[in-house]
Amino acid sequence: MKKWLTVLLLGFCFLFTGCGSSTSVNSQSSETFIGFVTQLESNQVLINDVWFSFDERTVMKTDRDKKLHKEQIEMAKKVRVTFKGGLQESFPRRASAERLVFLTDKESENEESAVELVMKDPRFSQVVIQSIEKNPTGLYSLRFKDRSIDRDVHVIVNVENDRVIVPIHTSTK
Repeated sequence: MKKWLTVLLLGFCFLFTGCGSSTSVNSQSSETFIGFVTQLESNQVLINDVWFSFDERTVMKTDRDKKLHKEQIEMAKKVRVTFKGGLQESFPRRASAERLVFLTDKESENEESAVELVMKDPRFSQVVIQSIEKNPTGLYSLRFKDRSIDRDVHVIVNVENDRVIVPIHTSTK
């Protein structure tokens, strides 16, 4: 009986302590975020719903390895950001960018055109992109928060005809 109790006790100790120790040299791994530039202020850029700060150590380039400078950051551009640490839980969230890589493929350019049309539309002013997707008809469905009116907005964008379509909601609520 004592042996069985000892084995059981050792089994519980093994369960609670785990199978091995974890030693991490770098507890903050790099993370990647892809989005669109909608604001630029001094050394910060708003990409979707995250303000990324940057400095002279931040690498800025295109996906074709062309080096860029702060002055060359354009609104509505699609960018892949690499950053360390987590995102601060505020709205918009905040993080420090290590690398900004501006995407130049054809699909990114089409998405940029859709975002740019929304940003230039006089009905919207402080656009914070939430999502973008292309539907089977070739139109883009864009969801964003307009901070000036504190509302979530959903629009359809026809890039070929330079049109932003705001669906009519017929809810009776």
